[in-house]
Amino acid sequence: MESNVTSKLSTYLDNLLRPTIEDILKDTFVDQDFDFIQRLQQCSSKIKPTTLLVRIKIQNFFSLFQHQSVVDRIGYLLAKHRQNQPINHISIVTIERLIELYLKYTLFIFEDYIYTFNHGMPNETRFSTLLSNLCLYYWKTKKFNNNEFILQYNDELFFTWNQSKDNLDRFLDTLKEFFYGDYIDLKIEYGQQINIQNIHLENRHGQLYSTMNTSSLLLPYVTGYPKVKYQKWFRSTLIHLIQLCSDYQDFTRQRIQTEIHCLISGYSNEFIESELEKFNRYFNVDIYQVQVNELAYQQLRSHLLKFPPRKSSNSIIQFTYLYDYGPYHEFKNTFSHIWSTYTNSHATLSSKQIKILLNAKHLFSLNNLLVQNKI
Repeated sequence: MESNVTSKLSTYLDNLLRPTIEDILKDTFVDQDFDFIQRLQQCSSKIKPTTLLVRIKIQNFFSLFQHQSVVDRIGYLLAKHRQNQPINHISIVTIERLIELYLKYTLFIFEDYIYTFNHGMPNETRFSTLLSNLCLYYWKTKKFNNNEFILQYNDELFFTWNQSKDNLDRFLDTLKEFFYGDYIDLKIEYGQQINIQNIHLENRHGQLYSTMNTSSLLLPYVTGYPKVKYQKWFRSTLIHLIQLCSDYQDFTRQRIQTEIHCLISGYSNEFIESELEKFNRYFNVDIYQVQVNELAYQQLRSHLLKFPPRKSSNSIIQFTYLYDYGPYHEFKNTFSHIWSTYTNSHATLSSKQIKILLNAKHLFSLNNLLVQNKI
């Protein structure tokens, strides 16, 4: 969609509206497992032995709303949140007109023919995701009460239900009726245990139990500098497993499964032990003691769940450089020193916490010849 006639308008509207929309959604929306588990800790008081866990998958997330319905819902929520005040000197009415232009003139190509969207919106832009999330927020505020815990995880809704199954069935029947002319395709799952995204959840006698779906542990396909990226992946996966697995025995099984995937992919046992040692030094723990000691595991998990949420991508700058041979870490350290020397004396950059990511691009890599990176 980068070459679309509305791509610049999409970028402009995203930059204009994202801070306001994220502020509206902050209490009911997450987009990663870590945030979901963190928020889940808040609903422990609402969990009883009879509490049902409900997951709704919205199958037609991006094609759900008619264009006028999108404009009306977005305009209503922005006006209510901002009390009809402009956003960066742009009035709510003007924003509605710009959204209409974006929806009406966004094009796509299928089998050499050019089409426009007369219903829904493209699923390849950040702005479309932002609009869809806010439209669903309107739905959530109108249909769900504060007596239950509700959270949207991308195109899925999770909520608790403390009434009878019959009342739940009647409530679910009313959800589709709320959309009037908009057709919504819902896949509904509820019970004492459900799966949502990468997470398996259970209500075990009033206590929430969580673990990671085993299918989520496959090694990702990477380009560029695979060993460095798999080192980062291994360490982040360990942290991810501890955050998601409420039981230390589940963590042990999942960790062993992760190591098996690394061995199958050609990485040695020395590679695994080296990464485990780095993990131990960083968190001042012994992973082999943690996995057999429930108290030590829960203390480490509690510590990892207190990590602050992911920062905005606006504070991250990525640089790609050509790499043939030589000391990789020496270049990285030298670059970091030059960058910090420059930014510390800069009027604007000195006040911002900016993280630099250096990505090596190899000159003689069959990987790079056959794979096109997405930017």
